[in-house]
Amino acid sequence: MFQPIGRNARTGAIALAIFAPAHCLAGLAGAIFAPAAFACWLGISFGILCLCDELGAAKPLNRAGLVLFGAAFSARLLMVVTVEPATHVRAELIFAFATMGALLLWSVALMHRPRAPRTVGIFGTAIAGSTLALILSAHLLMGSATIWGFGTLFAALSTPTIDTRGAMAVINAILSLWGLVTAGLLRAHSLRAAQ
Repeated sequence: MFQPIGRNARTGAIALAIFAPAHCLAGLAGAIFAPAAFACWLGISFGILCLCDELGAAKPLNRAGLVLFGAAFSARLLMVVTVEPATHVRAELIFAFATMGALLLWSVALMHRPRAPRTVGIFGTAIAGSTLALILSAHLLMGSATIWGFGTLFAALSTPTIDTRGAMAVINAILSLWGLVTAGLLRAHSLRAAQ
């Protein structure tokens, strides 16, 4: 049956609850707060590692999510250290795809669990999956549609001076919301149930 909620889940929940919204707010503040946003990203990474440990690091969906999260981590680091606008835009695009892909995979993994984790998984799958679909739609319809500003990410590939803050704010807000919901789940429910 279920195991009691351990220290790993509690500390992961605290990390996600604090650093996911802080990352979103630092991202809204602009480039001057990029180092603070990256420091928050490190806190999110700690929470994500705790989540993956709770979900079972040996499970394929969790491993695939970690691989995508590694790509998002690399892109996030590149967004802080690069000074070339074209490279920064490419890093933002990779960050958007990889972050939403990782959230989608972990949400699907949660759907394999009963009750509250399944509900959170359905919510995460809907929000991350629809966001990925909107990003892809913005790419396919570039020039004729900008859905939640995602079209600017692709337009900025050819014109790096285009402001992509709106699209990145949406990605960070979704990450923040998912982080808060998952933190609540980690705090209230054991995810180490036998599958």
